[in-house]
Amino acid sequence: MTNKLTKIIAVLTVAGFVAAGPVAYAGSEGNAPEGGKGYRHGQGKEFFKELNLTPEQKETLKTQREAKKEEHKAAREQMKVKMRALHDAISKPETKRADVDGLVAEVNALKGQMFARQIDGVFAMKEVLTPEQFAKMQAKHQEGMNRKHEGWGKRHEGPEEDRPEPENE
Repeated sequence: MTNKLTKIIAVLTVAGFVAAGPVAYAGSEGNAPEGGKGYRHGQGKEFFKELNLTPEQKETLKTQREAKKEEHKAAREQMKVKMRALHDAISKPETKRADVDGLVAEVNALKGQMFARQIDGVFAMKEVLTPEQFAKMQAKHQEGMNRKHEGWGKRHEGPEEDRPEPENE
């Protein structure tokens, strides 16, 4: 019985990985209008417009962005290759956890490198912007993050005191 249950769980897990892969990659490949990849609905141009950047700052930030573009593209491609290999390995019925541990470590290392590059980019931008501009950029970023996650996990609308108490069952 437990062997059959284990097989069912394994099949469902593999199906989940296989189904999630294309969805995850689809979100990162599209071209957004106004502002290129990564900017939705022109928010990139408007976002930086409000910072009142000098022409020198604009040029420096553009140069930084262009320099990182190919590096970022290569890292994303490496990640895709490793994730495909991981999905392929997991989907084989005979694969054991130990068989994919190396691939998992490689994916985690790539994610760590990508995250470190993001942090490097923030500090490079911090060197170009004035403290006031950086603070304004951080506030706008936080505002966008709050809007993006608005409503996640909330069951009811309105102020907390207006929400009904959860029922004890």
